[in-house]
Amino acid sequence: MVIISMHLDMIIMNLSGFFRTGVSLRAGLVIILTWLLVSCASIPDENPQTPKAGENPLPPSAVPGAQGNAATAQPLTQQLLFDVLLGEIAAQRGQHEVSAPHYLQAAEDSSDPRVAERAVQVATAAGQYRVALRAARRWQELDPVSIEVRKVITALALKLGDMDEVVDQLEYIIANSGDIQEGFHLATATLARQSDKQEALEVMEQLAARFPDSAEAQLAVCRMAVLANNLDRALQTVEQAERLQPGMTQAYILKAQVLIRQDRKPQAIEVLVTAVARHPDDSELRFAYGRLLLDADDMEGAKEQFRKVVQMAPDNANARYSLALLQLDSGELEAAERNLKVLLEQGSKQQSVYYYLGYAAQERGDEDAALEWYGKVEEGEYWTQARLRMSKIMIKQGRLDDVRREMQELRRNNPENATDFYLIEGQVLSDLTRLEDAYNLYSQALEADPENEDLLYARALVAETMNRLDLAEQDMRHILDNDPDNVRTLNALGYTLADRTERYEEALEYIQQAYARDPDDPAIIDSMGWVQYRLGNLDKAREYLQRAYDMTNDGEIGAHLGEVLWMQGNRDGARRIWDESLKNSPDNAVLKEVYNRFQP
Repeated sequence: MVIISMHLDMIIMNLSGFFRTGVSLRAGLVIILTWLLVSCASIPDENPQTPKAGENPLPPSAVPGAQGNAATAQPLTQQLLFDVLLGEIAAQRGQHEVSAPHYLQAAEDSSDPRVAERAVQVATAAGQYRVALRAARRWQELDPVSIEVRKVITALALKLGDMDEVVDQLEYIIANSGDIQEGFHLATATLARQSDKQEALEVMEQLAARFPDSAEAQLAVCRMAVLANNLDRALQTVEQAERLQPGMTQAYILKAQVLIRQDRKPQAIEVLVTAVARHPDDSELRFAYGRLLLDADDMEGAKEQFRKVVQMAPDNANARYSLALLQLDSGELEAAERNLKVLLEQGSKQQSVYYYLGYAAQERGDEDAALEWYGKVEEGEYWTQARLRMSKIMIKQGRLDDVRREMQELRRNNPENATDFYLIEGQVLSDLTRLEDAYNLYSQALEADPENEDLLYARALVAETMNRLDLAEQDMRHILDNDPDNVRTLNALGYTLADRTERYEEALEYIQQAYARDPDDPAIIDSMGWVQYRLGNLDKAREYLQRAYDMTNDGEIGAHLGEVLWMQGNRDGARRIWDESLKNSPDNAVLKEVYNRFQP
């Protein structure tokens, strides 16, 4: 037992000062203590006891270090102990220039792969990727069959731009993963992180060339080509995959997606129609077909496909969720609620399901049930809308004071989210046309957070509604001083100047800046049309406004488009747009004002 005593004395001597500093040495100590156990296991007892008759000795698996590569019987030298501990302490203290080389030295001196793995972690955290790669290569030497170390080397080689190494490692991973599809999915996920997508595509093509008979390899090239926006190449490779393995579900879906990206939606639909006809029991194909029909605004067709998917695969949460939302949209409230409650039982999409159950209850007129469901939404993208809807129900019940008290309590108990609660309360007050109260509330919030863009923007909109254009412009310019590329503020300021002043050229400049940054936003397209109308450019105005209206059927945009058509002498066209818009948005104030002005 002399060797063990020396080890313990050495550890106590070296660590006595470290423990006083409170430094955490868990990773290094785990390695060292395992070495001690291995040493214990490898030293014969001075007084061994012979097993009694009928008593089995310990099986090999009970001996520390007897299985796997986690630890091997290796002398714990003073230098090795020094490098591990110094590397660990320096890492804890942020002294990376010390920690990385000492851990690398420990990795090279040790036959334990965990030391090399820890060296990789330390060097990577320090940003010393070449040191990390050397440690990873040592890890691979010690554990040559490990897939995990191959993944690490791949990531480091990508970081360092060594694409030959990337291809070699990914080839090994794919060939030894046992599932070529999963292997290529991993390769795609790895290369997708590369900022230069064209280079990533070239690497994937080199990798796929090593698997010339693999349809999965061609699909991986297709996915990478889509990321690189090389759609012609993507189409070539997915068709090659089809030739190598006809009838692949993923090939059909990818081909349709590529065709959609090429603005060839009819061909994409034809691909999936044919695929579904050939494979009517493939729920994944049907779901993709339903998504495509939904994108093509064929709501009934999409609903039918999602319904069939749910019948074929009751656990398909995405299909059931999509079906429920379409049922809500078409007024099939009971059917939608049944599907949403199944999703709750399955534990899927809970926060959004709570929201839509609240929506369904509200549509049925059951306000108490709606409040209960909305109240269950605690986080996520639907949280704000749930709170707004709860507030509107409570206001309808004459409980405005309760709403405001709740918002105050939420701000007090959740100060990190105070801005959200101010915005909700302010929106409620604005909807009730209590504009002074809303303006004062936002001003109160801005005292604590004077540069908050959301609060400034909300206060500007209230000021504009109050006809305080000076205050609205002041807040919008404040936002743009700090954030000159703020698209929504550029658009709002431009639209306000075009609609409420005669500063049309200045308005055009702001709207053009917003349009350059987001040319597909219908609100910005509407603003562009409206400022062109103000400038007297009726043809340009109609073109922009028609485009925006076709995208949204929005009531206010319909009001603008109708006004332009009227001024162009197309009064029948104007009336048609206004009548259509009033059916969709009967309470839109701007639309009603325009309609009454031109058709008294």
